[in-house]
Amino acid sequence: MRTSLAIAVALLLAVAIAGTLSSGAMHALSQRYAGAAEELRELVRQEEWDRAADCAAAYLAEWRGRLPALQTLINHEDTDDVTLSLVTLEAGIAAQDRAGCLEACAQLREQALHLYHRDAFTLANVL
Repeated sequence: MRTSLAIAVALLLAVAIAGTLSSGAMHALSQRYAGAAEELRELVRQEEWDRAADCAAAYLAEWRGRLPALQTLINHEDTDDVTLSLVTLEAGIAAQDRAGCLEACAQLREQALHLYHRDAFTLANVL
């Protein structure tokens, strides 16, 4: 009986620690790409298309590099939404479509923030 209780407590602690670490990492990731959306939005507003294109390409490459590991932790649909927003934004920048880019930036920001809220280590998500 004691051994079973000790194992159960150890497992509970391991899950709580892993959930807290995962939540912190998701929060940082979410904030990074929400900030990227704001940075890109400002570049588009100022019509700095070359800088915006370089910046969008860098964020997309970074995102794609993180994607295989992220998809083991996050719902594929959510990661695909962020990827689609980044690709749409990159295409809008290439076409110098200001309105389309601003819309894609808003979508990217919301979808990036959604990554954290959906997988946050909260009682509601655990239950």
